[in-house]
Amino acid sequence: MSGFRSRLVQPQALSAEERALWGAWSDALPAPANAFLSLPYVTAVNRALGGVRVCVIDEQQRPVAFFPFQYRSRWHRVLGLADRLGGELSDYFGLIAEPGFTISSDRLLDLAGIRSLLFTHLDESQATFGLTGESPETGLRIELPEGGAEFWQALRASDKKFVSDTERRERKLIEAAGPLKLTFHHDDPAELTFLIDRKRQQYARTGADDALGRPEVKSLLAELQQSHAPDCRGVLSTLYAGDQWVASHFGLMSHGTLHFWFPVYNPDMRTYSPGRMLVLSVIRQASELGVLCIDRGAGDTPAKRDFANASHSYSRGLWQRPGVTALAVRASLAVQWRWKRICEQRRGTVT
Repeated sequence: MSGFRSRLVQPQALSAEERALWGAWSDALPAPANAFLSLPYVTAVNRALGGVRVCVIDEQQRPVAFFPFQYRSRWHRVLGLADRLGGELSDYFGLIAEPGFTISSDRLLDLAGIRSLLFTHLDESQATFGLTGESPETGLRIELPEGGAEFWQALRASDKKFVSDTERRERKLIEAAGPLKLTFHHDDPAELTFLIDRKRQQYARTGADDALGRPEVKSLLAELQQSHAPDCRGVLSTLYAGDQWVASHFGLMSHGTLHFWFPVYNPDMRTYSPGRMLVLSVIRQASELGVLCIDRGAGDTPAKRDFANASHSYSRGLWQRPGVTALAVRASLAVQWRWKRICEQRRGTVT
C-alpha cells in the first residue's frame, strides 16, 4: 500500500502554495498547454455548474497530485458516481501531478472516494501518471512553432491542391462580400449571445445534442470570456467579409495553445468554406496573436485534418470499484448506450 493520503476540497479552498504547485505542474505536463486542466477552468466550472471536488493527494505531508472531478447531483455524490470535470463541456480529463508521480486508477478512485467514474478525453500523456483507458480516438493539432507564414508555405509544398483551393475560395469570398477582417477577441457579452444562438441553431439543423441549452453553461462561457489568466483565457473570435458575418469561434487560450472549442459558421456562405476561412485567418496572424498551436480536440474529420500537422490520442473508459453499485451502473450505461445508438440510427433514417 502506498503512503498516499487524500483530502477532498472545493477549488476555492486550495491554499496559495497548492495553487502555485498546480500551475507549475500544469505547465510541466508532457502535452501542450492545456486550459481544461488549469485551476482557473476548474474554479469557473464549480461556480457555474457546481459539484466540483478536488482530490488533493499528499505523500509525506506534502501535495504530490491534484485530481479534479464533478458530481452531477447530490444523489450522484451520495452514491459515489462521478463525472469528468465539466462533463461534455471539457476537452481533456486527467490529473495534475508532480513529475515522476504514478498511481493506478483503482487507487485514485479509492483516494477520491469514488465508486464509479465514466470518462472520455483522457489524453495519452496521462499514461505517464499510470492512467489509461480504452477505445482510443484521434485528436488533431495545428502546430505553428515558426509562425503562420512558414506553416502555410510548408503546407503548400506538401498539399498544393488544398492550398490552391483554399486561396481560390478566399479570393471568391472577398470578391463577393469584401475584405476579410478577423477580430481575435471580443469582450462584449452580446457577441457571446450571438455565437450561442447561432450554435444552437446549428445543433437543431444537424440533430446534434444541444450542449449550450442550459443557462448555467452560458454563465460558464460568460465567465471564461472575461478571464485573462495566462493558462485559461477566453477567446471569442469573429470573421467578417465586408459587413457580412462569416464565422465565429469561442475557445480557450493556455499560454500559446488555442483550444478550438465552439466554432459556428454562416450557412449561407458554405460554398466558401467559412470554417476553413476562419482557421486560415487565425493561422495567418498566429505570430502576432501568440498562437503556437491550435488544438482541434477529439475527432478525425476531414475539416480538422485539412490543416493538421500533428496528432495524439484520447481514450475513454469506465473506472469502477467492485460492488453492487458498480454492477448497477454498468447495467444502466448499457441501456443508455443502446438507446443512444437506436436514436442515432433513427436520425440517420430520417435524414
